[in-house]
Amino acid sequence: MENELELDLDNLEVQTEEKLKVKNRFEKLSEKVILTSKERDEAQAKVQTEADARLNAEKERDFYKDFSANVSKYPNVSEYQDKILEKVKQGYSTEDAMVAVLAKEGKLNIASPPIPSPGQVEGGSAPTTIEGTKSLKDMTTDEKLSALAEADAAGNLANVLRGR
Repeated sequence: MENELELDLDNLEVQTEEKLKVKNRFEKLSEKVILTSKERDEAQAKVQTEADARLNAEKERDFYKDFSANVSKYPNVSEYQDKILEKVKQGYSTEDAMVAVLAKEGKLNIASPPIPSPGQVEGGSAPTTIEGTKSLKDMTTDEKLSALAEADAAGNLANVLRGR
């Protein structure tokens, strides 16, 4: 009976050692899975951070480009550049952000284009500009030929040729 008890103890020790080996291996694999998961999450976070930074830089670049093009439309816009940039980062277009910020501040004065003045009109609705004779430098070849033909018909060709 003593032999039987010893065999069972030996057998029990072997089984315990095998169970410990399996448990250790399981723990190592669990740690490896956790570590791999953390590395993957960190890599994804890094990629997302880089994408966000690139998008932010592109928005800023486009903002400054559009901002300088639209400064002439809105005279007070330079004072609110930081607020406008924040609106652009939120998704507004540059011009929409300008209008929104200036309207909120009560500074939205849209410069209207100057009204072209018609020619000087005196006395009525018809223009009264008198068309005078052009100098030889201002005349085209056709105009010079027609002036010569008129002078010839009027009998003044000799005076025209002499320069009078």
